[in-house]
Amino acid sequence: MKRKMILAFILLLFILVVIMETQTRLSNAKESANPIPEDAIRLRILANSNSAADQSVKRQIRDAVNADVEGWVQHLKTAKQAKRVIRDHLDEVQDTVATKLAKMGLDESFTVKLGQADFPTKMYGGYVYPAGKYEALVITLGQGVGANWWCVLFPPLCFLDFSNGDAVKTDDETHKAEKQAEPKKVMDTGKQHKKVEDAGNQHQTDKVTQKVTDKNEEESDKPEVKFFLVDLFEGIGNFFSKLF
Repeated sequence: MKRKMILAFILLLFILVVIMETQTRLSNAKESANPIPEDAIRLRILANSNSAADQSVKRQIRDAVNADVEGWVQHLKTAKQAKRVIRDHLDEVQDTVATKLAKMGLDESFTVKLGQADFPTKMYGGYVYPAGKYEALVITLGQGVGANWWCVLFPPLCFLDFSNGDAVKTDDETHKAEKQAEPKKVMDTGKQHKKVEDAGNQHQTDKVTQKVTDKNEEESDKPEVKFFLVDLFEGIGNFFSKLF
């Protein structure tokens, strides 16, 4: 009887350890799905307007400022350190923006602020970043009514464009992509209609394929808790069978 009580106690400890391990795995999986820490420092740039020229200015300011700040914070360990360094270099950020605008021949007003800023709800990589106030370096160009761009300065994640979830492209890459996307002229009208029909059919096929792919990726990203629990109960069953 005493031997069975000892074995039961050992089994109970084993189950507790397994439960704790499962919780740790779930917690790690959740953290890995969210690339932005709570204390991250963001960069937000508001364009003067949505015109192509103003949006191009926004991207060039983005690249210049990000290059400066990344060099200052890349070896820092905490957000507190990064905030202090960025605040100490605010004058340099202003000089960078002013110099870049001058090189483009623009006499445009701007503001540079570091502090709490409002951010709308964003979704990136299947993770929803709720709207709220976050620590950010905010650069407003002109009227600041154009589409804004944002990323994470610390930890350095500005190689990702969280405004749309895409990797940031340089102006040259954007120009090439737009050029490749231009439709080619088709001389034969009959062939053109045929291509349009084929493209429509292919589009429907691609949509179905994409849905299946997205579903498979979504399922593969989920922690394999079910299989883990099945293995756990099978192990417990084998353990009891050996006892009795």
